[in-house]
Amino acid sequence: MDGLGSVNLSARSAHARNIGLLNRSDVSSGFPTTTASALTTLMTGRSPGETGMVGYAIRDPATGEILNQLSGLDAIDPEVWQPTPTLWEQNPDIPTAIISSPRYRDSGLTRAILRGAPYVSAKSWADRLAAVDAFASAHREGVAYVYIAELDMAAHASGVASDQWIRRLEELDGFVADLRRLLAPGDGLLITADHGVLDVPASRHLMVPAGSALLDGVTVGGEPRFLHLYSEDEVGTLDRWREAEGHRSHVVSRDEAIAAGWFGQVADFARGRIGEVLVTPRGESAYYIDGIATTQSLAMVGQHGGLSRAETRVPIILGGAFA
Repeated sequence: MDGLGSVNLSARSAHARNIGLLNRSDVSSGFPTTTASALTTLMTGRSPGETGMVGYAIRDPATGEILNQLSGLDAIDPEVWQPTPTLWEQNPDIPTAIISSPRYRDSGLTRAILRGAPYVSAKSWADRLAAVDAFASAHREGVAYVYIAELDMAAHASGVASDQWIRRLEELDGFVADLRRLLAPGDGLLITADHGVLDVPASRHLMVPAGSALLDGVTVGGEPRFLHLYSEDEVGTLDRWREAEGHRSHVVSRDEAIAAGWFGQVADFARGRIGEVLVTPRGESAYYIDGIATTQSLAMVGQHGGLSRAETRVPIILGGAFA
């Protein structure tokens, strides 16, 4: 359930009573709390530092270009970019099905993190339920993985405190009730998420003007809640950002972040993808760089990518034979 953070779920638990009947514990999603990174960890069992999926928009060391890992993997070889075997490749003898929207079927991200299992296109709640039912009818054992994006989409557009997000949560809760009725004895249900969401009002946007000294010799990657700053003058960039933003953000070097375990174990090939300087706000703020921020990103209410509890805590919810 993309974007179903523990803090968000707890705050609206009255709208998820079927989910509330199941056994729940909370765990860390890992870091960064961005979809491409966290989904890859879920689908490989490896940290972002091992898979190389270390952020939303990151630098390709081979070209120096900033690559959007949600949409930009279509232009490269996804299996080379993300070489870690998926869980489906690691367990080829287990019957599986990836049940997700047809829009993602042939995307580079899908090929990077979901390869090794049949893909079943399912757009509506009813389509998803039918796909799970068909899989269960055809296989006495196996794993059906269902990806649901509506909560995250509603959060970005309107925020997790919005009526729109609550409606999506209620729809999800009804879907879970329907799924439970499909379970046969011995079947298990596991619900989790890639990250939570933090609402960032426009008044908390931290704007960096295009001519700022903070951007001297800097290429900006990452996203508003977690900047990757690529610079040949690492020391100078680190000092300038710490002086200007250290009072309200974590500003660290790449070496400091790796030593602190932000990305987990970091493979050699992934090191150059990480910014020489990394910045993530402590509070409910987000950075926007003049000339880089798009109208769409400025309009986003719900955001994620950072270190806050709202972003990093996700539920593990168990039903059926798993409970």
